[in-house]
Amino acid sequence: MDDPETIEFDEPGARSHTPPGWPLETIALTPSGKAPKHYGDNVYRFGAAMTLSVLLPRRGWTLVKQTKTYAYLSPPSGVSGPPFEITVAVPPPEECLAIARRSYAQGQSWMGQLGEWPAWYLHERDKSMRRLYRDPASGAMLSEHLPQPPESSFSIGEWGVWQHKVTGIAGDFVTGFLPRGMVVGPPVDPWTPAQRLWEGEPKAVELTRYERSPAARRQCIEHFGPTCQACDLNYEVKYGSIGAELIHVHHLTPLAAIGEGYEVDPIRDLVPLCATCHHVVHSRTPPYSVEEIRAAIAGQLSDQGSPGLCEVSRPRPDVSS
Repeated sequence: MDDPETIEFDEPGARSHTPPGWPLETIALTPSGKAPKHYGDNVYRFGAAMTLSVLLPRRGWTLVKQTKTYAYLSPPSGVSGPPFEITVAVPPPEECLAIARRSYAQGQSWMGQLGEWPAWYLHERDKSMRRLYRDPASGAMLSEHLPQPPESSFSIGEWGVWQHKVTGIAGDFVTGFLPRGMVVGPPVDPWTPAQRLWEGEPKAVELTRYERSPAARRQCIEHFGPTCQACDLNYEVKYGSIGAELIHVHHLTPLAAIGEGYEVDPIRDLVPLCATCHHVVHSRTPPYSVEEIRAAIAGQLSDQGSPGLCEVSRPRPDVSS
């Protein structure tokens, strides 16, 4: 496939921020949070850094910092929010289909800018797959090459602001993604195509990681002990030496809700929980309290008429204050 950065393409949208036939739309932008305080009081963190780092400064915003996954931006005076609103020209679906068809006729991949949006076209990528399955007679693992027709795709915009995608085979394009699992040739096992389950396709994920203090974790465990403060599970008691050091430490106020560094109190802000209770605590936003999880466990044990299912039973320090 040709290098898309070396291909020149002739599209009307490449010569104007408001191409003919593209309606203006108002798009609401919700930041993922405030920037750390040292950037200022009126600075917000946004995803879609590639797009918003260009769109918003053109509308009077100040770009404070940009990385591959986020941008810190400050709105101009007089702009209220969040959410914030911008007006931008957006190609209608039929124009996106037309761009894909014109690109397919050109027969080359490209990437560039249309209107105010990043855009790229990928021409006839090989989408063949290899399927692993177990032979029902011998139990041996076998593999089968599943040829697929090459797929072309056109994408414009960026997830988190506005995005449109078109995919097609042999120049026949549809809005969105083509159905997956279109196998060419008969299957070699009794499973039908609708029953086949596919895993392992790579997917890019945007992630914000909040730093945690090992010293705070250690002091929390030294105070409460390595026992879940909701269900009394002690990993080392249950699993022996391989379970030592596996207890989780839960932030009573989630770090993501704070959104910046702060001085942590290992006794007042942290509490040991097992992985299961920790998962249940965070199954709701805002998280369940440790007291609510204790009450739920006690209610289940009472309903079942069980005297208790705890691994370790001992008085627990108060974690509510």
